[in-house]
Amino acid sequence: MPRRPPRARPRRRARPAPGHRRGLALPPARARALLAAAGLVGVGMVLALAVWGRASRPSTDRESGRRDLEVAAPPTPADPTDARGWLLRIDRLRVEDRPIEALEVGRRAYAAVPPPDRPGVLAALTLAMLADVPEAQAVESLRARLDADPGDLDARVALIRRSIRAEGDPAADRPRVGRPSSTVPDAVAELESILVEAPGHLGSREALVGLLLDLGRVDRARTALDAWPEDRLDDPRRRRLRARIDLDHGDRPDRAAEEIGGLIASVPHDWRLRARLARALEMAGDERGARREAALVDRLRERLDPDRLGPRLARDLRDPDDPGSMRDLAELCASVGLVDLAAAWRIEANALGPGGRAGGSR
Repeated sequence: MPRRPPRARPRRRARPAPGHRRGLALPPARARALLAAAGLVGVGMVLALAVWGRASRPSTDRESGRRDLEVAAPPTPADPTDARGWLLRIDRLRVEDRPIEALEVGRRAYAAVPPPDRPGVLAALTLAMLADVPEAQAVESLRARLDADPGDLDARVALIRRSIRAEGDPAADRPRVGRPSSTVPDAVAELESILVEAPGHLGSREALVGLLLDLGRVDRARTALDAWPEDRLDDPRRRRLRARIDLDHGDRPDRAAEEIGGLIASVPHDWRLRARLARALEMAGDERGARREAALVDRLRERLDPDRLGPRLARDLRDPDDPGSMRDLAELCASVGLVDLAAAWRIEANALGPGGRAGGSR
């Protein structure tokens, strides 16, 4: 029998080694300008304070942070060459725990911004892919966004999801049914009210279907999923939910495995998704494939362990002008399957002039 994928452990947060001055992959003056203008310095600061810390004024003042977070974050900045809007958008997607969307935004940003700003985009994207947002910072950031704009549905839904997640993180490869919580029904009612007002909001529909499945209300979940807007049927959130229903409630592990495999092509480092793929393959009778994915889950969990990953990220981003740091980031990304991100880091390392300062063939 194939070895079952490991169960999920409580998520630990990366803690930098004592004494680290953590840096940003941009010259300090330019980093300060970008971060300050983008509103990335303050309470909800995830990019600068989580690993980057070279920003000029790492404020801890609540109201200052709330003012910073009033900056809008459209899907595409009005000026695509301005890195500030892209950095803010990636940051917000990271707080909302939407890695696939963050990756797509990061790719567009990297292609659009001037060469001197590309390392900053890569640093933001690397953090979005590999580093957890501390729960308290994420919640405070989302609440600040709602204070600034009560109509920010993305923030509202992300806050609902985080409040539910805080009650327990079930095994990654197992169905989540019968969650003993009084808050889930309230969350379902709130999400349903959002969808009455904004039926096309995909984040609300995704969260609703997931919570209905948690409660074991499979028929209602199917109905909600069937109402997904027809022009967005290929959205990765819908595909993930459809795979979950096929695997946990539809007795279609083969179809679930195919769907999950397609999603993993975008986020190969997502060990939780791979754990579900391993279970789907096992149920479908593909024992060799199940063993292969289970082994990958083990390796990914080891490489992404916060106690190991945090100091390495901090060290590399502390010395952004060092091509060796960029190459180590490339190696780190490649080791978890993020080959495009790794290739971009190598390009930036090779573009640095002698001594590690920006120059050369940029």
